[in-house]
Amino acid sequence: MRPKGISKAAMMAGALIAGLAFQSSSFAQGTTARQVTLRFATTEDPTRMQPVIDAFTAKNPGVTIIHESIPFDDFDNVLQARIGQRDSNPDVFTADMPAVAALVRRGFLTDLTTRVGDVAAMHLPASMEAVTVNGRIFALPVSTSTMVMYYNVDRLRAAGIDLPGRTPNDRLTWEQVVEMGRKAQAAGARWGLLWDQVSRIYQQQTLVESLGGGNGIDPQNELRLNITNDAWVRGFEFYREAFASGLSPRGVPGPGQTAELFASGEVAFFAGGPWWVPRLFANRQGLNYSFTPYPYFAGGTPVTPTGSWAWGVNPHSRNMDLAIEFVKFASLTEEGALAAAARQPIPPANVQALKTYINQALFQTDNLRGIGPLMEYELANTARIRARTVGWIQFQSILNRTIEDIRNGAPVRPALQSAAQQIEAAWARLR
Repeated sequence: MRPKGISKAAMMAGALIAGLAFQSSSFAQGTTARQVTLRFATTEDPTRMQPVIDAFTAKNPGVTIIHESIPFDDFDNVLQARIGQRDSNPDVFTADMPAVAALVRRGFLTDLTTRVGDVAAMHLPASMEAVTVNGRIFALPVSTSTMVMYYNVDRLRAAGIDLPGRTPNDRLTWEQVVEMGRKAQAAGARWGLLWDQVSRIYQQQTLVESLGGGNGIDPQNELRLNITNDAWVRGFEFYREAFASGLSPRGVPGPGQTAELFASGEVAFFAGGPWWVPRLFANRQGLNYSFTPYPYFAGGTPVTPTGSWAWGVNPHSRNMDLAIEFVKFASLTEEGALAAAARQPIPPANVQALKTYINQALFQTDNLRGIGPLMEYELANTARIRARTVGWIQFQSILNRTIEDIRNGAPVRPALQSAAQQIEAAWARLR
């Protein structure tokens, strides 16, 4: 995922130099003697954003940041109702990275290019690609993501299964995971395999990409679909069969509930993110777990999910300079990036902050030792962002419903064909 010709060491060194240069400039430029209020909208619980808000306002006396938490499913409609009507509220908001192009088309994001300069070396290449439209930067990456395959050590041992290794060379195939999961069920596990974000293209895209099916969009035309090819059908046939056969449970709503099943000891294999370690796994009594790299299909390509939140600025903000400073603080400084990840706790996209994040004591325990270097490897080599298209919002919404239908038994090819028809109809007004 690095730009050709740039070594990883050079990229990290450049990021550190750029970060130090940014931090050495007087951040007090954002300080104001008068009282100023910024409105900040996210889909997160208010407590999760408080550390970064507190860190910024401590450096900027007189600034108050009001955080508004909006449900994920309502977020787009709220932005449309406000920014679409030239409302200045919110000043700053989070944007799911694949949605950036669609938000730019609708005029919802301020062009930050000249205000932030060349910051590419400070972030993972995939993150910068996601926030750049036609060569211009319209948001700054704050979070990133990756996933591993967690497993219940006791469940695997009870089934006589050798514990999988922790390095990229130890990567299992999905076929091996299914075989092991069934053995674990026969030995007492309730479920053999579970995905963290069931029925979400964020995670299930990896199945079809491992088989060579692409991300669903023609690379030459962002409004041309490609979701009915044989690899997409095969990938989702695999997904459907996992639930139809009883290897995976139907009816589990999604993140949180899926992780809880694994934490309770009922699941042998759980494909999930590092954010569940501090939230749920670290202090769970009786949970004996470890990890192995995210699987791929035999004969296919290792692919891992990535992408997360970027922060953008409302073009109609009445406090534009301060709003941009807040975004820069969270994205371009190690202090701000780590504060944004403190309670989230999704890995920061800032590469220097990411180094600190993956080396924290939490990930140095016996059951997790090595997960930091693995996350770093995956982000540099196997991570694939979701499709970048101005039609992302419709694409994601329809596909997520379709994947849920497939999880509940819908025939795969007709379901994908129906989804394609719905997306094409929704995209008609974008062409």
